[in-house]
Amino acid sequence: MGLESKAPPWDTPSRGPNKASLSHSPEPGDEGEPGRSGLELEPEEPPGWRELVPLGTLHSLPKSQVKRQEVISELLVTEAAHVRMLRVLHDLFYQPMAEGGFFLLEELQNIFPSLEELIEVHSLFLDRLMKRRQDSGYLIEEIGDVLLAQFDGPEGSWFQKISSRFCSRQSFALEQLKAKQRKEPRFCAFVQEAESQPRCRRLQLKDMIPTEMQRLTKYPLLLQSIGQNTEEPAEREKVEQAAECCREILHHVNQAVRDMEDLLRLKDYQRRLDLSHLKQSSDPMLSEFKNLDITKKKLVHEGPLTWRVTKDKAVEVHVLLLDDLLLLLQRQDDRLLLKSHSRTLTPTPDGKTMLRPVLRLTSAMTREVATDHKAFYVIFTWDQEAHIYELVAQTVSERKNWCTLITETAGSLKVPAPTSRPKHRPSPSSREPLLSSSENGNGGREMPPADGRMERIFTALLPFCRPGPEGQLAAKALQKVLSLKQLLFPLEEDSRTGPPLEGDGVPGGSPLSPAQIQEIREELLNLEETIKHLEEVEEEFCRLRLLLSQLGENTVPQPGCT
Repeated sequence: MGLESKAPPWDTPSRGPNKASLSHSPEPGDEGEPGRSGLELEPEEPPGWRELVPLGTLHSLPKSQVKRQEVISELLVTEAAHVRMLRVLHDLFYQPMAEGGFFLLEELQNIFPSLEELIEVHSLFLDRLMKRRQDSGYLIEEIGDVLLAQFDGPEGSWFQKISSRFCSRQSFALEQLKAKQRKEPRFCAFVQEAESQPRCRRLQLKDMIPTEMQRLTKYPLLLQSIGQNTEEPAEREKVEQAAECCREILHHVNQAVRDMEDLLRLKDYQRRLDLSHLKQSSDPMLSEFKNLDITKKKLVHEGPLTWRVTKDKAVEVHVLLLDDLLLLLQRQDDRLLLKSHSRTLTPTPDGKTMLRPVLRLTSAMTREVATDHKAFYVIFTWDQEAHIYELVAQTVSERKNWCTLITETAGSLKVPAPTSRPKHRPSPSSREPLLSSSENGNGGREMPPADGRMERIFTALLPFCRPGPEGQLAAKALQKVLSLKQLLFPLEEDSRTGPPLEGDGVPGGSPLSPAQIQEIREELLNLEETIKHLEEVEEEFCRLRLLLSQLGENTVPQPGCT
C-alpha cells in the first residue's frame, strides 16, 4: 500500500536516518523481525520507566529523582508516538495520494510540506533518547546533551525551519483536503478507507495534521519539568538552555503560522478587491494605487469601522491596517471597493473636498474625538495639506486599540525599531533552505537593524541633547520683525490701514515712494511667514531634543524647550 517510513530501532546506535531507508525500516517496537511490516502489525510503545525499575529501588529514590525519570520517560514514549503518527501521515495518506493522482506533486508538497524531513529529524531524536536509555539503564543521569543536540545550534535551526513550514500551512492543508472531499467522491472514499485502518487508531486525517504543532507546545513543558527536578548544576543548566531553545522555536513557529494566515487572508482580499474607482480617477493622490497589490504588505490589524464623511453621511467600512497603509474598504456583495467620498454635495475641481480610501501612514497621527468616546480622528498630510478622517469603532476598547496600533505602525516607519526577535541561528550549510524569506515569515520585508547599528545611530544623535538657547531664537526674531514694521509704519497699527501716506518717512531717512513701501511690505510679510514656519520647526526640534535627552539619561529640561 505505502512506503514504510524510517524510525529508529531500539537496539541500534544513534545515527541519522536517510530517505532511502524509508521503505524498509521497521517501526519502533517491531524489533526488525523478519516478515513484520509496520503496515501489518501495530508497533509496540516503549515501556514506561516504572516498568523497568525494581520495586525496592523505586522506593529508595528521592521524589525529585522519581519525578525526573518519569518525565524523561514521558518524553521518550510520546516522541515514539509522534514518530508513529508522522509515519501514518506519510504511509497511509501522503504517498497513496501521490500514487493515486489525487493531487499534483507540487500541491501535495504544500499540503504536507517537509513531512519526510520531519520524520527524519524526530526519528533521529528518538534514536538518541533510546540509545541513552540503553547506555544508562533505568536511571538516566545526563540528558541535557541529547536535548541540546536536538533543539540548539544548526540542528535546532533546521528543525525550526521545517516545523515552521509544516505548521504554517496547516490551515491551508485542512481547507484543501476539505474542498477536495466535497468535490470528488473518489477522494472522499479514499480518505474514509485510510482512516478506517487500525494504524489510525480511530483518528481522522483532520486530527492528524495538527500533530506537529501539538508536539512543539509539549516540548517546553516537559523540559522545564526535567530541569526543575535536576539537582546537578551543569546538567540543569543544559536542560534549561534546551527548554529556552524550545520556547524560541515555538515562538518562531507561532509567528510563521500567524504570518501565513495573514497572507492567506490578504490573498482572499486581493482576489475580491475592486480597484475600478481608482483606475477611473484622475486624482494624483490615487495614481500610485491603481495597481495596488496588498499581498506584498504585512497585515497588522483589521476590523469594521464607521467612516463619518460628514455629519449627515456615514459609510460602513472594513478597515485594513497594513505596514504602511490604511485601507477603507466598502463591501458590495462579494467585492471590496476602494471608493473616495466628497465632504460636499458637489466635489470641487481641485479635489480638496475629497476623502480618499487609501491613507499613507508615514505622516499619520490619531486624536480622540472629545464628543464621542468610540470615535477617533486619523490625520495625515499630503502635498502640504492636512486630511482629517473621523472613524467610529464599536466599543471604547476597540477605539483605543485602533489608535494604539495606527500610532505604533506609523511610528515604526519613522524611527528604526530595535530588534526583539530571538537570536538567529543559521541553518546547516549542508542543506538547501526549504523556504524563501516570504515563506518563512519575513514576507520579503527588511529585518530590524542590529543592536550595533542602533548604538551608532544613537551615538550620532545624542550630541543634539546639549543645552542651548535655541528655543527662543524664533520668538526673538519674530519680535524684531514686528518692531521693524512699527518703525516703518508708525501710524498703521493705531489709526490707519494700508501703506503710509506720502510724506511719511522712516526716522533718519528720506520719504518712501509708494512702490518702495509696497515692496517693503511684501518683503516683511514674507519674512514674517518664514519665521513663523521656523518657529514651528523649532518646536518640533525641541520635542526631539527632549526625547533624545531622555534616551541619553539626561532628563534636565532644555531652555526654551519646555
